[in-house]
Amino acid sequence: MKLRLKTFAAAFVAASLFASGGVLAQETIKVGMMSPNTGPFAVIGEDVRNGFQLYVDEIGGMAAGSKFEVIFEDTQAKPDVGLTKIKKLVESDKVNFVGGIVSSSVAYALRDYMVEKNVPLVVSVASADGLTQQLAAPNIFRTNSSGSQASHPFGKWLFEQGYKRVVMIAPGYAMGFEQTGGIARTFTEAGGEVIQSLYPPLGTADYAPFLTSLKIDEADAVVAVFAGSEAIKFVKQFEEYGLKGTIPLVGTSLLTDDLILGQQGDSALGIVTASHYSSALDTPGNAAFVKAYREKYDRSPTLYSEGSYVTAKAIHMAIEALGGDLSDPAKVNEALAAVSFDSPRGAFKFDGYNSPVHDIYAFEVKRKDGELVNEPIARFEAISQFYTWSPEDYMAMKPYRDIANDWAK
Repeated sequence: MKLRLKTFAAAFVAASLFASGGVLAQETIKVGMMSPNTGPFAVIGEDVRNGFQLYVDEIGGMAAGSKFEVIFEDTQAKPDVGLTKIKKLVESDKVNFVGGIVSSSVAYALRDYMVEKNVPLVVSVASADGLTQQLAAPNIFRTNSSGSQASHPFGKWLFEQGYKRVVMIAPGYAMGFEQTGGIARTFTEAGGEVIQSLYPPLGTADYAPFLTSLKIDEADAVVAVFAGSEAIKFVKQFEEYGLKGTIPLVGTSLLTDDLILGQQGDSALGIVTASHYSSALDTPGNAAFVKAYREKYDRSPTLYSEGSYVTAKAIHMAIEALGGDLSDPAKVNEALAAVSFDSPRGAFKFDGYNSPVHDIYAFEVKRKDGELVNEPIARFEAISQFYTWSPEDYMAMKPYRDIANDWAK
């Protein structure tokens, strides 16, 4: 009897080994997904969860022969809540990866803890530049554009389209500073001039005082960077105060992203923005992605859901590349850093600081088949967070938050 038991045990162990590395198979691979389910960013959080779940469903909830389990947690877009939840995921749930994260403040709050634990964090939305620049770490990744990544080629392009003088308006915090700063840097380097910059406080209830003080008689365009409910309000008030049709309104994708276009209505028509994704992109992978997303969720995907879908694919590809052996954290980080694939936005890969290199597009809001869409009108190929600068030269520059008031001379 003892011999038989030993033989059975040996056979069981042998069957549980990966042929490649002789490591015991991990029955379940766990991924923690952090997104706001409540609070002002809850609607974005829903898109983050949807995009990730869509990819998990496509692979049948399996990765390298193991169950691919997703544990969702609500950050409420609050740094302290996010830190509590991520500690629960890492220490109690024993997750192998963490994805998601919408708020840059939450991302910064989690960064040191995740570096200490050396668990891969793949950020789907938060765009804070420093996360993959001065604060870069081998286990910190981002699938969304960094704060100024889309802005750099866009600023130069605006000048080439004939805009020589602009006014800028954005909320007075990191996102607004980084996204307008990227436009201002390349626009002025090309020969353009910023004649005015305004930074209303986050949560401004009424933009009338700012709209009426814009120096539109001296400018060729208004550059605006707002997100969510503030973007809806600003775009509508821009028309209400008679500025639509008087001067072009341009910005970055958050101003008219696919999630809020329907609420902005015709007020958004004609606005030109820059980003790496819209549901109207004509890439080999986007048509299938949009079709699957609409069938499952009865609405079009956004840059938030696409970013989360790409996060899930990057994690899955790393797991497959390792044959499911996640025992060596360094090898897991290396496998993630090395992923390269066609995504809905187009070709995707990470740079040396674990932020994506991908195409950036200029979009114009148009109506097609009765629906408002961000239609691509220009493409800038293989843009990294450092644009044309070396990483060392770029990171030696002053952060955009420190020079936000220096653009207008």
